Amino acid sequence: MWKRAFIVLLSLNILVFVLGILWLNSFPRASTTPPTAVAGTQDKTANVQIAIGQDAINTYLEYALSEQTDVKQFLSYARVQFGSNWDANVGIILADRVVPFTMEFTPTVVSGNLDLQVKSASIGDIPVPVSLLFLVLKRAPWPYWITPDAESSTIDVNFTQRTPHPYGIQILNYSPQTDLLTLNVSIVPKTVLKP
Repeated sequence: MWKRAFIVLLSLNILVFVLGILWLNSFPRASTTPPTAVAGTQDKTANVQIAIGQDAINTYLEYALSEQTDVKQFLSYARVQFGSNWDANVGIILADRVVPFTMEFTPTVVSGNLDLQVKSASIGDIPVPVSLLFLVLKRAPWPYWITPDAESSTIDVNFTQRTPHPYGIQILNYSPQTDLLTLNVSIVPKTVLKP
């Protein structure tokens, strides 16, 4: 009896693995090259320093998710909770169901960029090994300025490599005491006024 149960369980695990690989291969591919510079980006910029919290980030994530039709096929929601570590909660759409996926990061500001070191991850209540998570993250369609680094278990968000049109971002600081992320945003005023 136990042999039969073992074979059924093994078959189910293999089926889930194969379905997971098929699901990963259905991700859209991201562009690996930055967009070309737009004429007029050499103009004088206005710099604004702002401090934002998790509510602003979550509002932006909700808006961005609603605008990205290709991402909406895979994600139902995305939220972040600030603290000493950041908790990211994502609803992955899998077989017409929403499966909760959670990652815990330690944020570090490095030369205007943000390095998110992955501390733990889970799907539902099942822990996901960080090494396995990075196998998946390396296949995800990231913008050219976001890089998953499996060796250091970090996701490098390189704002300084991002094309600064219509605005550029530089991370100045994150304070776990106030749960605020301080940014320097540079904007070419005439790009904001264009219709």
